[in-house]
Amino acid sequence: MSKSETVVADSAATESAVAAAAATPGTGGKPASASAPQGSNPSDPSKPSEPTRIDTLYLWNRLKRTDPKATKPFTRAGGFRGTQIDPTWRFQMMTEVFGPIGKGWGYEQMDWTIAERMIFICARVWYVDPETREKCFTGPQWGGTEMVRRRNGMEMPDDECFKMSMTDAVGKCLLQIGLAADVYMGQFDDSKYREESEAFYAAKSNPELQPAAVEAFEAEVKRRLGACLDLDDLEEVWRSGVGTRLREIGAVDRAAQHRITGLFAQKKAEILKREEEDGREAA
Repeated sequence: MSKSETVVADSAATESAVAAAAATPGTGGKPASASAPQGSNPSDPSKPSEPTRIDTLYLWNRLKRTDPKATKPFTRAGGFRGTQIDPTWRFQMMTEVFGPIGKGWGYEQMDWTIAERMIFICARVWYVDPETREKCFTGPQWGGTEMVRRRNGMEMPDDECFKMSMTDAVGKCLLQIGLAADVYMGQFDDSKYREESEAFYAAKSNPELQPAAVEAFEAEVKRRLGACLDLDDLEEVWRSGVGTRLREIGAVDRAAQHRITGLFAQKKAEILKREEEDGREAA
């Protein structure tokens, strides 16, 4: 399947899911897995409701997809092949999710040693949870690099070995919270997955899909839905480009996509309820 075919197929699937959500009154656009908040059980106030479920994969799912432009293949002695991830891209992703280094996240050296002409550094990463504001730590990880470089049959000291060892250790720590997990899980071996990731990051870089633009679009949709009097008006708003825009938004912000879709579901429920009441009064 070509890249264009992949994007079209994914867009069609997303449109079907969005349309189905919009056609279901009262869903509010929330994922089916969302549970009710803690408190009394509406069906039986004497019984407590089930505790609110915590999305333990929230950070993992947000960090796991790797930009193909930040990767390149490599081959080591013995024929081992793998995918190298740009360390600067890793820092960019962490800054995007947690904030500037030293404020929203960071790393610290815990130990170091030299053995077999290699420098080993043990480090751990800390980050501030975006939701709870709690400071969290990964488990410590070791990174290692040879202290000499071999070029043209000659050995020379590598003045980058300490930095490279730290980079290696930090990269292993960041994997623990999901950063670039798709590479380590072998998904990059699938050409279709890489094409999907290229489409995802192309959409993410679109100015129309940045948070401020999405927020303005959501406000505009609310305004237009407020003026809808019947289902024909609602359909006209949907067909005015909202469906297409929602597919694009869903590629980078599923929560916003669900919220806006929920506005249509809520408005449809209100219109149907009003028409039902008007019908009873006329009878």
